[in-house]
Amino acid sequence: MAVWNGEATLPAALRSLQRQTFRDWRLIAVDDGSTDRTPEILERAGVDAIRVEHGGVVSALRAAARRSDAPLVARMDADDLCHRERLAEQMKVKADVVATRVKVTGPEGLRHYARWQNSLVSHDEIVNGMFIESPIANPSALFTRDAYEKAGGGRDVEWPEDYDLWHRMREAGARFAKVPRVLVAWRDRPNRLTRTHAMYSEKAIYAMKLHYLARHEFVKRPLTVWGAGPIGRAWMRDLKTRGVAIEQAIDIDPRKIGRVVAGGVRVVTPEEALKRGGPILGAVGSRGARALIKSRLLAESRVEGRDFLFVA
Repeated sequence: MAVWNGEATLPAALRSLQRQTFRDWRLIAVDDGSTDRTPEILERAGVDAIRVEHGGVVSALRAAARRSDAPLVARMDADDLCHRERLAEQMKVKADVVATRVKVTGPEGLRHYARWQNSLVSHDEIVNGMFIESPIANPSALFTRDAYEKAGGGRDVEWPEDYDLWHRMREAGARFAKVPRVLVAWRDRPNRLTRTHAMYSEKAIYAMKLHYLARHEFVKRPLTVWGAGPIGRAWMRDLKTRGVAIEQAIDIDPRKIGRVVAGGVRVVTPEEALKRGGPILGAVGSRGARALIKSRLLAESRVEGRDFLFVA
């Protein structure tokens, strides 16, 4: 657990950990240069606390990882809460990374994101969703030290450090899973890091997804991009600059059929594109459109992750 000026939420987070039914664990808390009562709260709780100069969440979590020698590592944030059976349930699941479903308090957009995230439980669902958004709530994650170190550990990057870690673990062959129970309360606050730091901006997250997709096996063959709107055109342009071949684009708007977009990509109907075959990258923004496209492709016996993949 990394904590910076967490006096308002830290006591409740600690209580939720202390009442875990699984008992063979210890908490390593890194006080990231707090100027409030955080050091006093950690001392009173009797946890293994490390005091460092304020350097951000990545350096704090690296300090925690260096202190630990356990084969399994669980994450927790100082402003969230754990169900008493969280660790016990995660320990039952055999995978390199085991997350849980989460309950979110916050605006509708965040709750919509949590509903999507909670729908991804199996390994295939999680890795196939990784180019849409982060499929794992970081404070719900438990992972093996072996998988963490094989992926290169925590890195200070220009985009979300946890999302970057999941991608590197995916590339290193890690297996993912999620306990299909809500076992973490993910509490949104106006000053939460994900709302205030530039590395969590849409621009930074898009750059990260582009970085990892451009070296994914899926794009080694010429692609069809389903979506000739702003999102699809952006992906086509940026993938082409990284050497990815874009064969055609799909759209259902009759006004777009036959047009050329993104520097030479012809727009065709779904029927024409599906006759030609090849991998399809779904890049649409309208709510519900992704589900309709997926339904159509599954009906054509296409396999997600092999024959089609979605980005956002």
